[in-house]
Amino acid sequence: MFHTSVVPRLRKKQKPEEVSRQEKIKFQDVRIFLVETKMGSSRRSFLTHLARSKGFIVEDVLSDTVTHVVSEGSKPGSLWTWLKDCALRNLSVMHVVDISWFTDSMREGRPVPVETKHCIQDSMPDIPAPDPVTTPRYACQRRTTTENHNKIFTVRLSHSCSAM
Repeated sequence: MFHTSVVPRLRKKQKPEEVSRQEKIKFQDVRIFLVETKMGSSRRSFLTHLARSKGFIVEDVLSDTVTHVVSEGSKPGSLWTWLKDCALRNLSVMHVVDISWFTDSMREGRPVPVETKHCIQDSMPDIPAPDPVTTPRYACQRRTTTENHNKIFTVRLSHSCSAM
């Protein structure tokens, strides 16, 4: 009888799929990036393989060369915050689209035109906040009534408040 300890086999950590350029690239002007956040790595891998088999270029890393950012199930606010944090130079011309654009394009076998139904809108555009209007601590904040019995005090206070 052999007394050896049984060591469980460890699965090798899967490396990101190497970009196989065996597929013919049909659409040079369209570069897709699939956001994995809610999608999951296995679904992203499947969709990447599908798109590449149809002749699309799918980037593994988000960069300025990407033309279409495809997201599935992400909240628009968090997606746009993440995209802005990536500090991309051409974010204003990038198409940030829902998975529906991707599925329509796969069905057609070519990139379909981006329509408003495909777009994920930025819910919080970059509008600088207006400067808050501040009132000095010493400013008159009490309204005076129309009938003042102590004219000596109210007239003097109203003149000093209007001078500010």
